[in-house]
Amino acid sequence: MSETVDILNFEFSTRGIRDIGIVEPSLSYLELKYKLKVKRECISDNFCQLIKKYNPRLIVTSNGIGTVNHHEMVKYASMKGIKVITFISEGDMVDIKENVEILFWGNNKDQIFYEYANLQWSEKNIQLILKHIPEAKNFNLFCAGGTGFDRYQFLPLKTKNDFYSQYPQYKKYKKIIGLAGFPFYFFLSDLYKKDGQWNNMHLDHDACDTMAAQKEPLRLMYHELVKNNPDTLFILKYHPSDIMQELSEFYQLNQFENTLSIFREENIDDVINISDLWVGFESTTCLEAWLLGKTTFIANPDNVPFIRSIISSGSPHYGNFETLNSAISNFFETNNSVDFDNLKAERENAIAQVIGFGDGLNHKRAGDFIFESLDKTGKKIIVDSAFLTGIEKKYANIEFRKKLRSIIYKTPLIWLPKVRNEFLKDQQKANEFIAEKRESFANLYQQSLIEFYKKNNILLD
Repeated sequence: MSETVDILNFEFSTRGIRDIGIVEPSLSYLELKYKLKVKRECISDNFCQLIKKYNPRLIVTSNGIGTVNHHEMVKYASMKGIKVITFISEGDMVDIKENVEILFWGNNKDQIFYEYANLQWSEKNIQLILKHIPEAKNFNLFCAGGTGFDRYQFLPLKTKNDFYSQYPQYKKYKKIIGLAGFPFYFFLSDLYKKDGQWNNMHLDHDACDTMAAQKEPLRLMYHELVKNNPDTLFILKYHPSDIMQELSEFYQLNQFENTLSIFREENIDDVINISDLWVGFESTTCLEAWLLGKTTFIANPDNVPFIRSIISSGSPHYGNFETLNSAISNFFETNNSVDFDNLKAERENAIAQVIGFGDGLNHKRAGDFIFESLDKTGKKIIVDSAFLTGIEKKYANIEFRKKLRSIIYKTPLIWLPKVRNEFLKDQQKANEFIAEKRESFANLYQQSLIEFYKKNNILLD
């Protein structure tokens, strides 16, 4: 039995706030402003069945190309005559053809624009897409701004006191420095490099080689920093995708008692907020720190140049332990950094170039665009009946096997290696997206946005 909803949202995980943070402010805005009916579901479930169940007027997702499931969902829904609007998770493109193509097409190996519209972080991104993907002149691209960054304007965040209550063993440290992790394993493992050649990387290959070579000097630089500042707590915030800690710049730093390793246990927003100073090698989180009023430094051994995000232009760079340590000491002595202050114009330009607007209203721009799209006619998509039948069969089969394994779990057959391994994968996926947590995110956003709108005189009626 189906029920019609206005918007159906599919996301992959509730373990972090990144993707949900991109779509949820707009979804909550649509519910509050336009009284739309929204359903929030998991992309790893049988989306064919869910689409039939809810019969949505429109589908929204934070990333239409992030996984095969996302791409197949977008393609399937579009062929079923349902408009799909996609955001983008990794939205800071650079002027490299490979970078633009991978961030735009991702798992869409067809390289066919199936969705009704795609919402980009910045006009810069749109121009880069048009430059490197000429056929994009026929795509419906809209600059909504970086909606995921709006949350810094309205979501409640952990304070230092909250942190000390949660981690009482660190109360003795009055100074806290957050170190933003970089995914060096991309460059140092064999995941993307075969026989000395880079594969499926969206960065300049010379830059890849340069960054790979920077890991060990950076690790040693951080080692000296931690060792020589025993009165300061260093939060080692690993990159959320890091799966090989032994290849990280933080490797062996946990031997010092004035360090705390954070993987995905805490939201990046909270980690930045409780830090007095934010330091990284190359990270979008520096921009996030600016939105929270934090000072940021770049640690780059010997100041070796490579193609960087424009975000790096907004922070002073330090090429060795001595200069970085001196800048940090001066910051805590004066509660200020002249080097950082002198880059204010660069930060303003970076914010405009990367997320479009820093006013916290990107989600409103996106929400209004989505609302206006509801009654517009979608483009014609060539229907591939074989694809539709195959996808429905594929996900029905996946769901059947999952249910079967849940029954087998109660029998000795679960100890068959192949059965048990697949069952454990089922459990892992089930823990990745928890419906109750998804709803709690929605409630948190709605309550926070109501207060934000009141404070900024934004009318909902």
